[in-house]
Amino acid sequence: MADRVRELEREIDELQRQLRQQNRNAETERQRMLSENRKAIENYQQDMKRAVREHDENAKKEYERLLRDYQRNIDKDIQNEVADMNSNYRKLLDDVKRSEQELERKNQELEAAVQSVRNDISKRNEGSSREAKEYLLNATGEFHEIEKKPHEKFMPKRLNIFYNAIKDGQMLYKAGLFEAATAVAISAKAGLERLGYNIDDKVLEWDRQYELFIMKLNYFSVQIQQELDDWEEFIDEKSKNNPELRKKHLIEINYWSKGEFAKLVQSMNRYRKIAAEIQKTGKDEYLKKPESANTDELKEYINDITRLSDSLSNFSDLYKLRYSTSCQRADWGENIIDFFSDEINLKWHEEMTGYRKVSEEALSSKDFKDYVKITFNDETVTEDTREWLKLVFENSSENMIYIYLVPVEAKNNVENRIIIHIDYGGAEQELYSRDIYQHVCEAVQCDSENSGIVNYAADINALKMNKNKSFSDTAKDLENMKKKS
Repeated sequence: MADRVRELEREIDELQRQLRQQNRNAETERQRMLSENRKAIENYQQDMKRAVREHDENAKKEYERLLRDYQRNIDKDIQNEVADMNSNYRKLLDDVKRSEQELERKNQELEAAVQSVRNDISKRNEGSSREAKEYLLNATGEFHEIEKKPHEKFMPKRLNIFYNAIKDGQMLYKAGLFEAATAVAISAKAGLERLGYNIDDKVLEWDRQYELFIMKLNYFSVQIQQELDDWEEFIDEKSKNNPELRKKHLIEINYWSKGEFAKLVQSMNRYRKIAAEIQKTGKDEYLKKPESANTDELKEYINDITRLSDSLSNFSDLYKLRYSTSCQRADWGENIIDFFSDEINLKWHEEMTGYRKVSEEALSSKDFKDYVKITFNDETVTEDTREWLKLVFENSSENMIYIYLVPVEAKNNVENRIIIHIDYGGAEQELYSRDIYQHVCEAVQCDSENSGIVNYAADINALKMNKNKSFSDTAKDLENMKKKS
């Protein structure tokens, strides 16, 4: 039986060598297919930066397509699809599968043979003490080689099995069961070699995901920096390497994006911190840390960065529209105040005029607090310039005239609408209401007939039922204003 163990050792060694070569051949073929994709990405790096800077959407889409293709090609679940397109690769994979099956069968046979030798205690002192010692030393050497690999990251607790097996072999050796000790050592070494190859495969897979993670992160970082540059261009205020001004612009973007931009920057910085730690520690040492990111976590990071990048693209125009429509509301408000005060001699109630009070949730948010601090240098400000602007006038008959300049968001678009309500305290005076409507249109220079910008609301209850939340909220504010007056 001991002879059979040695014969199986030789067969398994040959199978392992054959399998390693087949895996190398398959990997070389797969690498050849991947290399074209990777080279295209590398060649596109500079053009990608230019595309982001110049807003070349076609070039950006091409770079994103290359990244998606590379991501698909490195994921293991795509191997069969790749193989279907490449007959040589399919043949190599089939050879590997057959060798793995044969190796598994031989390993099971070896385990049975080893157990048989161990159980035959009648053969005490049979076999060579020197040979048993040599085999145990070889198994121990292989064990120490595996110890250097990130075995706990990719094959947790597996090395302990072989540690116990070697200890068991040493005990058999001390008991004079040299054949049994040799058999156990042969089995342990074969298993350790197999474990080492599996760990190497896992590390290779991790390396590819890490490479893609860095590509995605670098692309997202370029997009974030370009967003700041675009904002400076949009508001015509260049920071010119002034860190304080750059910080101010970051606060502004965060305010108009309602905190979304800061979330993206925080996520980017978190991923950059991970990348910096890996670079500083070195991949080999990093993977030995229990808290290091595994392959599945890297895939999650990659997918999250893709989601964050898409999110940035989606709200990039939206927050700029919030800003520009707020500027428009301010301009319209000044024009209406000037026109109503100077042209038609209405009394303007400045103390009742202003932007909507910030919500309790927004009041405590960092984006709001940071913005009012840098903009007004006054942390007690509670008006939200992203919301409606309310103007209040009074005519000679002591009728109160309420005008709301309301931002309406829909489908990543923002447009201003104007709502007028006159508190007659009695019957509606339609002619006067129509005059006020025309005066507002004239003040903001819009088509009174077809624009839909200016809306007269005679019935507060009807306004309260409006499907547009921005409109229905003004009805609630109107009710409160009328109660106070």
